[in-house]
Amino acid sequence: MRGLMAFSPLALAVALGLTPTPPPRADAEPRAAAKRQCMSAAETREQIKALHLHEPFAVLKFAAQHFKAEALSAKLCRIDDELIYEIALLHRDGKFFHAHVNATTGKLVDYKRAPPAPPKN
Repeated sequence: MRGLMAFSPLALAVALGLTPTPPPRADAEPRAAAKRQCMSAAETREQIKALHLHEPFAVLKFAAQHFKAEALSAKLCRIDDELIYEIALLHRDGKFFHAHVNATTGKLVDYKRAPPAPPKN
């Protein structure tokens, strides 16, 4: 057991047959993926007061009615330069998905369903 402790993480990865991914180059092009940063409850309250955003409960109720699903939770996230509520929903058929609502306008932005479960054999 002590022998394993002497290996560096890179040497251990090579010994286990794992290929470590190299760090991104500084001159590499930026990725097209959106930068997403979610806020804590305290930060959310501050942002709602400062920027006069829609209240989370109202957005939860809107999303639940729109999708005819049970709204489970809401998080305020900054995606690129836009404030978005990410709402977790559970549909009657048991499918879990997220809806995204613009926190400023209260309009639905898009939604993503969880990938379907593999068929049972």
